[in-house]
Amino acid sequence: MATTMTIKEILGLVVRYGQRLLVYPAAFGPLTHRIPWEMPRIPYMAPLLKTPDGIDLACYLFPQTRTSLTSSNEDTNINANEIVDERVELTEAAAEARATVIVCHGNAMHNYQCFVTACKLHEMKCNVFLLSYRGYGFSGGKPTEAGLRIDAQTALDYILSQPYLAHVPIIVCGHSLGGGVAIDLASRNPSHVAAVMVSNTFTSIPDIVRTWPIIGPLSFICTQEWRSIDKLRLIPTTTPILMVSGRRDDVVPVQLMDKLWQAAQKRGIPRKSWFRWSVPWSAPDDTETASDVLPEHDKFVMMKHGTHDSTLDSRIYFDAMKGFVEAVGVQTQNRPHPAQADAANKIPDRRWRYQYPNVIIIQDPAEA
Repeated sequence: MATTMTIKEILGLVVRYGQRLLVYPAAFGPLTHRIPWEMPRIPYMAPLLKTPDGIDLACYLFPQTRTSLTSSNEDTNINANEIVDERVELTEAAAEARATVIVCHGNAMHNYQCFVTACKLHEMKCNVFLLSYRGYGFSGGKPTEAGLRIDAQTALDYILSQPYLAHVPIIVCGHSLGGGVAIDLASRNPSHVAAVMVSNTFTSIPDIVRTWPIIGPLSFICTQEWRSIDKLRLIPTTTPILMVSGRRDDVVPVQLMDKLWQAAQKRGIPRKSWFRWSVPWSAPDDTETASDVLPEHDKFVMMKHGTHDSTLDSRIYFDAMKGFVEAVGVQTQNRPHPAQADAANKIPDRRWRYQYPNVIIIQDPAEA
């Protein structure tokens, strides 16, 4: 089957979707690019989440089991066997995990392309949730900044509704655009997110555009902004942040990662009276608060030869994550856990299954 698009098809998409096609390219790609032909050899679930605006998100969840907690997890490499939804259920073992990690993928990939990251995090004894944004993978809808923010919140709400998953520290992790999604989610949920891990991400999309020749001066017309540098100040100084920067990043200028890191280290330092905080259209929760505690557990890792994508396959990257995750477990061991959801607030357990070549079977307990 052909997987390329004609010039006419590409131009048609540009006319129809404009900037969104540039910011979320994989969401407009062919079905053949959305199929995970290989799966990790670890038990998984396939939650189908429903967002408040009615969009189905086809996600993956790799919970810890009694077997995985006691094994070395040496056999979790990718396996090109038949793709099936194993219908694995959550058990008390998930509540003994080191953390529950929500992984937010990049803009030019689908969540299944984070399977290697999921395997490594699972080896670290974490529960791993791979979010799928609207329009990506087998999820419905079309991507927008506002929509992806809803998707990420829906994922966190799902985790919080599952007592075994919510019993351990919740970490949000993101690469590239996923870093913007992760930072935004953490900024809006300071009492639920225990730590943040991002790699090769940016201060904002307009800042990236400003570095481009010819069209740089037109950055003000960006409709998808993802202003992470403004969201960082809303993340408590007690929430550790790991930033990994590939110094040969060919997509996001490394100076933007440097600037983002500098902003992270200024959390807790009160700003002087800026005009922007006094304007009437500021968000209700957009307030500046000083902290007596400056960031002490943040970590910035530079990979000398890392490119935008090769960073994700580097041992340096995974070693940094492992050390960070282990430290978070120690730092948050006395942290109060989110309240367990009662039956009335529990999110329905909906699952999805992909059946070759193009059929999605929805399994919904409400329809059983």
